[in-house]
Amino acid sequence: MLNAVITDADFEGGEPKLCSDISRYGARGIILNEENLAGMILMSANGFYKLPGGGIELGERESDAFIREVAEETGYTCNIIAPLGTVEEHKSRSGFCQFSYAFIGRIEGECKKQPSPNEKLLGFSMNWMSLEDASALMAKSLEMCGEYKMRFMLKREQLIIDHALKLIASGEIKID
Repeated sequence: MLNAVITDADFEGGEPKLCSDISRYGARGIILNEENLAGMILMSANGFYKLPGGGIELGERESDAFIREVAEETGYTCNIIAPLGTVEEHKSRSGFCQFSYAFIGRIEGECKKQPSPNEKLLGFSMNWMSLEDASALMAKSLEMCGEYKMRFMLKREQLIIDHALKLIASGEIKID
């Protein structure tokens, strides 16, 4: 299982500093279509991609939050194939810690949603690609990005994708 911790030190060097409290819990991950392509959300306002996901509501189970967030952000219903683990983001410069539960799921049926006003503002659009291409895209984006908070998101997404690739290659997760 993925059990990753991202800190300022991953980008700036030095000693990792951990925040004392978790500010937000999230659920996110990879969704696959029938061709085993991963759904990546392009945020054209900044030119970066992200995995579907978001905050966990009070009293909500992590897996239910992932399914809800996939539906809200993509319009697809999904079934969870497997949990992937967790990623902690300790943004000590801003004193913000996000703890994310990661999953891999399979979509079912057709897209049943139009983008929200905020998603339209950010230029959200769904793009399907291989997990290998998604990993390479995250690595390249991380190299090009200089924005503090965005670097954490990109690193988180890359860790999740790379861990899924490892589990699929080893046969621990079956996607066919």
